[in-house]
Amino acid sequence: MGASTGIILTAGAITLANEAVFAPIASGGKITDKFNWRIVPATAGAALVLAGLEHISPQFAVGVAWIALITVLFTNLGKAGAPAANAAKALGYG
Repeated sequence: MGASTGIILTAGAITLANEAVFAPIASGGKITDKFNWRIVPATAGAALVLAGLEHISPQFAVGVAWIALITVLFTNLGKAGAPAANAAKALGYG
């Protein structure tokens, strides 16, 4: 597994957790299994692309993965809102 793969998989896992856990709890609901299933293949595709790119330019691929992770953490994604804000609300800090 390349250096960028773990980072981009973490970004996908955070996005999935936000859709299925943090956003429903932050809005007063319960954990759901009705989430956007396209997150899983999109994350796998991004990991494959970055792994391939890592053979050409490892530093660039890792940089793109870190940018994706930071963007996922602090940007509103669809109707779910930002994962950092939803996690804070779910834990009672927001």
